[in-house]
Amino acid sequence: MNYANPMGSVGEKLLSYIDTSMQRDNNYQIAVKMLENYDALKDMSIAQIADMCYVSKASVSRFCRFLGYESFKEMHDALGVDYPISYDYSQRFFRNLTADPHAAFLEYAREAQQNIAATISEKNLAELPKIAYTIHNCRRVAFFSHHFLWDTGRYLQNKLFSMGKVMHLRLDQASQLACAQSLQPEDLAIICSVGGSYPIRYVDVCNSIRNSKCAVLAITQNASNPYWNQAAFIMQCGESNANDTGKYGALAAIDLVVQQYLLQYGSDAFPSAPNRPYDDMTGH
Repeated sequence: MNYANPMGSVGEKLLSYIDTSMQRDNNYQIAVKMLENYDALKDMSIAQIADMCYVSKASVSRFCRFLGYESFKEMHDALGVDYPISYDYSQRFFRNLTADPHAAFLEYAREAQQNIAATISEKNLAELPKIAYTIHNCRRVAFFSHHFLWDTGRYLQNKLFSMGKVMHLRLDQASQLACAQSLQPEDLAIICSVGGSYPIRYVDVCNSIRNSKCAVLAITQNASNPYWNQAAFIMQCGESNANDTGKYGALAAIDLVVQQYLLQYGSDAFPSAPNRPYDDMTGH
């Protein structure tokens, strides 16, 4: 299998586009046709794809750039990268699933629950008031991650926005790099990486975050990654990523941040309950 560094497959980008597109224009029709014939795309030329979509080759090239690729060739090469479901689940789990689905589901639930319980630790809870304070008072907050964890960032973005704080979130690597390069010392970067591999896979993004001198909140199970030496905060999101259950710990960590921010700064939604700002909660 060929695993690479992209933040998502071509298919994920196509799905994201049609899910969020406000216009059913040429680009939308190209995306739909590509998804309908996805398995065949890696063996098709730009001319064949253009014919399939009833557009010109130039339109296909423009659409590839619109998705974040520099050219049709770059997108076509990305189609050769595999993202198999077996990457998320172990062969042992699949054997158990085949032999006794109910027992396998219970084992999966137990692993997820253990990650959530480990995330709600005294150490994490002690850090939350200052994390919420930093989010509230920083000039700009930006979230960096990939695959499903990017979706947890969108959840955090929506919740913070409902309490008056805008968080920046970019889907593809080039946009995340540009965002990282624009950060300043008074900003906050949230890096969500269960295995702690994000700084290794996206070195230029993380180097730009480091060079900006901004504060960093790491949400991870791998607190020993040397990159986190510069982090102002580390939230341990569980202890195991067996069968992709680490994502529940990451989501639990983000929910803790949301709830703490609500406690300190979200009282407008509950007029009878006063805000509890960081200074009042800590005595500082």
